[in-house]
Amino acid sequence: MNFKIKRRIVKFKYLIIQAIQIIVGTAIVAFSTSLFLLPNQLSAGGFSGLATITYYLFRIPLGTTVLILNIPLFIIALIKNGKGFFINALVGTVLLSAFLNIFEKFEPLTTDRFLGCIYGGIIAGIGTAIILKVNASTGRDRPFNTNNKII
Repeated sequence: MNFKIKRRIVKFKYLIIQAIQIIVGTAIVAFSTSLFLLPNQLSAGGFSGLATITYYLFRIPLGTTVLILNIPLFIIALIKNGKGFFINALVGTVLLSAFLNIFEKFEPLTTDRFLGCIYGGIIAGIGTAIILKVNASTGRDRPFNTNNKII
């Protein structure tokens, strides 16, 4: 087999694995937010926190608000971090928004605020770690550059 063909196959496999990790990570974060944090009136930091407050004030779906608030960050990500990260961040944020709107319809897993905080934080942390591992973002977390310094 030609070297270029092998290289394309390896790159394609990498992109598939990366996409799966982004999907799984965003689903885990959305699950945690919608079933533990949101029903117990707990908010995460950043735009997710603002979206939670907006949800309780105006009943605008959490996922929609997160997506709208992150539009300026997409532009900055494209300029500062390049096309590859921009695409990963866009996919991550769109998937997070979609999963938030889906999981929002489910019954909460606990109504105990303390347990919701503990479980929600741990599960969201796992999902965020999976997303950051592939140099992607959901708009709620900060990516690392190639020098492993926080941007």
